[in-house]
Amino acid sequence: MSRRMGTLVALVGLIAAFAVPAGAATKPHTDFALAGEARALEVAFGDQGLTLGLAAAKVDSSPSAIGVGAGQCALLGETADPSDVPCSDANTENSRYPGDGGDGDPVCSGALPAPLSDILTLKVACGQSNSGVLKGVPFTKNSAKVTDLGAKLPVGVLLPQLDGVQAQVDNLVDTLVSTLQPVLDQTPAQVQDAVEQVLQIVDDVKATTDVLKVELGPSVSNITNDGNVMKVESSAAGARIGILGIPTVGTDGTTLINTGDPLTNGLVIIEVGPSQASAVANRLNATSTAAASAAIVTVKVRDITKPEPTYVEVAVAPGQTVTVLEGTPAESTITAAAATTKEDENGAQAAADAVRLHLLKGVNGGLKLGLSRSTAAATVQAVKAERVNRPAPKAPRVLPHTGANDMTLPAIGILLLAGLAFVVRRRIQA
Repeated sequence: MSRRMGTLVALVGLIAAFAVPAGAATKPHTDFALAGEARALEVAFGDQGLTLGLAAAKVDSSPSAIGVGAGQCALLGETADPSDVPCSDANTENSRYPGDGGDGDPVCSGALPAPLSDILTLKVACGQSNSGVLKGVPFTKNSAKVTDLGAKLPVGVLLPQLDGVQAQVDNLVDTLVSTLQPVLDQTPAQVQDAVEQVLQIVDDVKATTDVLKVELGPSVSNITNDGNVMKVESSAAGARIGILGIPTVGTDGTTLINTGDPLTNGLVIIEVGPSQASAVANRLNATSTAAASAAIVTVKVRDITKPEPTYVEVAVAPGQTVTVLEGTPAESTITAAAATTKEDENGAQAAADAVRLHLLKGVNGGLKLGLSRSTAAATVQAVKAERVNRPAPKAPRVLPHTGANDMTLPAIGILLLAGLAFVVRRRIQA
């Protein structure tokens, strides 16, 4: 019985050997890669600079995922690789798959490196990141947040080219008035008093005043999957910037406490809306699409000819440049961002460029800011089945080899069928 079973096994193996082709086809599949990035703020003063609020994400079909959420980084270039960014360990979380997937809990701190710490004050900067694979598809979720940034500059550097305190005030008021309202009756005395409180040079040259304050929203860059659709979404929530807080002066001529906040009583208040960029890769039909929306910018300039805080609003269209307070130390230029998308056979890209600000040009060259930058990109490609050559498996030997190398396939088939018939017949007779 065991001999007959061995013969049958050998027969099946030999038939399978002839049935399996020498070349086998691989399964068709889809290769994909997605990347995204969002930056809340880039700031540069002189030759010093940094990036605040970075969220970056990258995945591919290997599968792998890399993410970073950073509160504070060195000034970055045009693109940032999330696997290698120069960011502070104190407020940055990195995650990856394979590797440490991160816990998604925020890591926060509020210190700036010297010499920027002598100029700028940072309350809190946070980053958080989490990456992994779900049902065989990679994902990464990243966000960063900066609560508040301020600039305190020595008052004496505001108007170094002028001699007396009164001359400084008169010159600034005259210039601002002519800029903000060509036709006017007379600048109220209390307004001049308020401006003087901000600009006067005191005996202590180290005295400081709030000349700039920035309030930022979070930045986010996530890559997720829904069925066959992979999506990267990046967004920067925008910001409010106040320049030169002008305190309110009471009826007795004294300055009212806590009324000189640049975000509420600033000479100029700039509101930057959110920016968004997204890209989608469909793994089923190997297509990709992209979308982007640029940040909307509104500039509010205070009319100092009126005692009560009154603002003239100027809308800055995407791609447009506006300069306010020309000819004064507070001269500032705002360039609104434009949004672009590109879709072709190689993939899809979306970008909402940063809003560019050059503020307080008369103060040591001014402060340069980039706000609300978002990017996203996706590539997807269907890979067809390919035939991979490989040797045919050897058939089990039924009998010791006796020189039958010259036998043809028909002869082998006849002998095998005869052997099978013999075995079956013997089994029936038994």
